[in-house]
Amino acid sequence: MIKYSIITVVSLFLLIIFYITSSQGTPPKVDFTFAMVDSVKTIDPAAMSLHTEIEIWQGLWEGLFTYNPKDCTPMEGVAYYPAEVTNNHKSWTFHLRPEAKWSNGDPVRAQDFVFGWRRAIEPGTANDYAYLIRDNIVGAAEYVKWRNDAVRILGTLLDYSRGKEISQEDKDFLYAAELRGLKEGKNDWLAIADEFRQEHLSQMEAMFDKVAAKAIDDHTLQVELTHSITYFEDLVAFPTFSPIHQPSIQKLLITEDEIINHYTLRVYDPQWVKHNYHNNGYPGLISNGPFKLTEWRFKDYMLFGKNEHYWDRDNVKCQNVMAKITPESTACFLAYERGNIDYLNNLSTMSFVSSLIQGMKDGTRKDIHVCDAWGTFYFQFNCADKLNDGRDNPLKDKRLRMALNLAIDKQAIIDAVLRTGNSTALVLVPPSIIAGYESIPGPAYNPQRAAELLTEAGYPEGKGLMTIEIYYSTNGVFNKISEAIAEMWKKHLNINVTLRGAEWKIFNTDRQLHDYMVCRAGWYGDYRDPTTFLDLLETNNTQNSCAFSNKEYDQLLKQASLCPDPQERLNLLSKAEQIIIQDEMPIIPMYHYVNIEAFRPEIKGIYMNANQKHPFKYIIPVNSQEK
Repeated sequence: MIKYSIITVVSLFLLIIFYITSSQGTPPKVDFTFAMVDSVKTIDPAAMSLHTEIEIWQGLWEGLFTYNPKDCTPMEGVAYYPAEVTNNHKSWTFHLRPEAKWSNGDPVRAQDFVFGWRRAIEPGTANDYAYLIRDNIVGAAEYVKWRNDAVRILGTLLDYSRGKEISQEDKDFLYAAELRGLKEGKNDWLAIADEFRQEHLSQMEAMFDKVAAKAIDDHTLQVELTHSITYFEDLVAFPTFSPIHQPSIQKLLITEDEIINHYTLRVYDPQWVKHNYHNNGYPGLISNGPFKLTEWRFKDYMLFGKNEHYWDRDNVKCQNVMAKITPESTACFLAYERGNIDYLNNLSTMSFVSSLIQGMKDGTRKDIHVCDAWGTFYFQFNCADKLNDGRDNPLKDKRLRMALNLAIDKQAIIDAVLRTGNSTALVLVPPSIIAGYESIPGPAYNPQRAAELLTEAGYPEGKGLMTIEIYYSTNGVFNKISEAIAEMWKKHLNINVTLRGAEWKIFNTDRQLHDYMVCRAGWYGDYRDPTTFLDLLETNNTQNSCAFSNKEYDQLLKQASLCPDPQERLNLLSKAEQIIIQDEMPIIPMYHYVNIEAFRPEIKGIYMNANQKHPFKYIIPVNSQEK
């Protein structure tokens, strides 16, 4: 057990009081409880992106394929594995098992996947990962553009009708559409909009029919890809590719909202993800995974019961599972120590984690587990020409960005601050995961060269350079890492640095709005391909929050997407990564993550893996294990 001398007696007392008083009543007894540090933002498969959300998704939903719990390779799900693959990995046929059922007993059909995928790319619903469908399936990009163009046209016409100022760009776009009403010289903007909207709606089904995801019958789904994707079997195991139970969600299609109707949006009541929401005859959330949502107490816990209609239910050993929301990581650990929580996956944020790892090494903590992760922690630069306050941005100069990178002794920070066995990162894509892919390391710690580059950028010994701000989220040790970097920049480059911290939600919003100079970041790979990391820095990617844009980089990603030879494709992606790491430096790779988790030896069915995916379908509670 951990020696509590590492936490003051007063702090320990307050944390226990916090944990007790924060609970909204006594949660029910369950077979397995895991901790979440915050409430999930969404459990809508089309919108989710956070690790905790995907963890929940693995219990509630199942895609065509799912993840092997030991190594996260794709395996059978709703569809038999493997798929039929022809045409150099561009034509995929999936055969769905007839015994696959929704949680209400309805059969899961190929049409449910087509509907779910269409919903995921529709304007009004499309989110961060919609591009996985849009950019990869024949006809999807054209459909999305056609839909988004219509939304833009209708928005411009609405603004005209309200007397708003219209940008020249929007005017040009509107008149280039050659609407019948405009060509006839009409000036009733809403009438023109109504005529265009009716025409657009009449063409919608025919336009979507051009998207090459086809339900041949209830149990056969055929997909044509725009280019060879050897890892498409990984993608169809991802939440964005989930099926949706159309008969139930259709009851919540919003049809009486004037603005939604004006824009032709197919939007559903966001309450559809709740199990106890029954507006307009809605039966509550219907899902197709091994579990179903049975209770959701906001900021307290989520409860999942075994889905009695799940096709592989005989191999689901837990009757119920709880996700306990405990915002403070130390209080969360205390709950684990008391036996109220069975599994923790976020130990790296705890101040005493190094003591736990030492206990693992000397055999006193057999419940602590560590493995290399499929992820990289880094700092990113705001690469825009101007900062949000209107000042010229000195960080648009890649020489300054490289100087700042070279002035950081990453190993010293790992040893002094983290002490969790992380390896120094000189690349973005973690090494030794993808066979045939080579990440060429970027330059290592070199303060002398850093000073030279700073001079070349026009700031000898830091003279003339504005104060650089480092922005971090206040969870974890990011403040200490930022402080260490600030000291190194001051020591080696004579640069003045200020620090700014904010809680996660505020921080993440500011980052998306480019309201920072340098900020902490990080990424865990979603699927087994370098693009899960490299796409982050593509010019128009929705995850690109550092305003970085490089034509050569974008072109290499494009070339790789069209390359039929698997090894040559990986070589092109490696060249793209070299632009990031060796030349442009929009990010500073700091270290590769390690997964540090806690679960007792008697808990079976949790397998340490780089992706930290632990579907609770496979967990065997102590009370059902063979004696």
